[in-house]
Amino acid sequence: MLSSVATFFNNDLLVLRDVYAVITVQDMHSEEMAEAMAAGGVLEEAAIPSNSRSHRSDIGENQVQGDEVKAHRESSRSSDATPEVGEAELEERVQDLEALSAVSTRRPAHSVFSIRKKRYIVFMTAWAGLFSPLSANIYFPALNTLSQELKVSNGLINLTLTSYMIFQGLSPTIFGDLADMTGRRPAYFIGFVIYIGANIGLALQNSYAALFLLRCLQSTGSSGTIALGNGVIADIASSSERGTYLGFAMAGPMIGPAVGPVLGGILSEFLGWRAIFWFLVIMSGVYLVPFLITFPETGRNVVGNGSVPPQGWNMSLLNYFETRKIERSDALSRTVSRQDKRFAQADLASKRKLRWPNPLRTVHIILEKDVGMLLFYNSLVYTAFYDAAASLPSLFAEIYGFNDLQIGLSFM
Repeated sequence: MLSSVATFFNNDLLVLRDVYAVITVQDMHSEEMAEAMAAGGVLEEAAIPSNSRSHRSDIGENQVQGDEVKAHRESSRSSDATPEVGEAELEERVQDLEALSAVSTRRPAHSVFSIRKKRYIVFMTAWAGLFSPLSANIYFPALNTLSQELKVSNGLINLTLTSYMIFQGLSPTIFGDLADMTGRRPAYFIGFVIYIGANIGLALQNSYAALFLLRCLQSTGSSGTIALGNGVIADIASSSERGTYLGFAMAGPMIGPAVGPVLGGILSEFLGWRAIFWFLVIMSGVYLVPFLITFPETGRNVVGNGSVPPQGWNMSLLNYFETRKIERSDALSRTVSRQDKRFAQADLASKRKLRWPNPLRTVHIILEKDVGMLLFYNSLVYTAFYDAAASLPSLFAEIYGFNDLQIGLSFM
């Protein structure tokens, strides 16, 4: 008798504890629903009086609680021994119910390009950045030969170095602004067309005036590649991986000053000074072929994170074939892809305006104190370096009697 009474009270206590847990969970869910409905700003029951709403919720809660108590009593009566439910298990149930109501948010990837494609883009960027310093330094061993053939002084020949440096500083301000409007591929293509044309002219010219002007044009076409390379890395790399990719991309501009004088000395000594510019024509043409075929558009104002198909003049040959493949798929997917393409391209196109590049848009950076001091210091370093480098060919030829090859090797 006493054992049955104890069992009955034990069952009632267990029922009350379960009911309390259910009420707690329902209160928590009701608070979460109220917060979600307040955030959405749409409450269909706003017109219902508060008394009727509270009465209806009380009735619903009483019915739920009654059903829970009834079910638990029936289960406890049907079983001889009722297992004890611990507080840890009840807390786990509550946590499970809370986990169901959690909502996770995911941001789109910074870039949809694969790791292999990113590495290829970085390689092409480093290769493009090689041409500007290479063109500046490959020219040093041939200064004495050019001075003799064009019958001008060493001072006038050195002015072609000065003009090259001036346009090397101005060109990135133009091509950077152009790339921000039209994308990276058109800016690269225009720069290399100018560069190849200038090298052909330099290989064929026979006057100092043509040499001076074409060197300015050569610098204009090649010097924008370094600024464009930094923009490409910012397009495809997140902040956590940008330093690594930028380090590899700067390998090209660092290799140029090391190998340029040696190549220039070899070409000038055995093939003549014109071979220097024909070599640059061939090298830039070899680069331009895979660039037009494979290099994708990375400008975020044109393709976003790479998921938006590029427009006509921003397409590589591979992009063109991929687009044709999508258009030849079944009718439903073709319609959806065309609509998505038009909407995405129209949205990005509305945010950019084509205009003449304005180099003054980047000059205001100099007004920032930290950037201005760094630029001023680097300008002094480069001025001292090129002052010494420009005087070495004439001094080595005059003092030691070096030929073009020996002058080029002395730069190592």
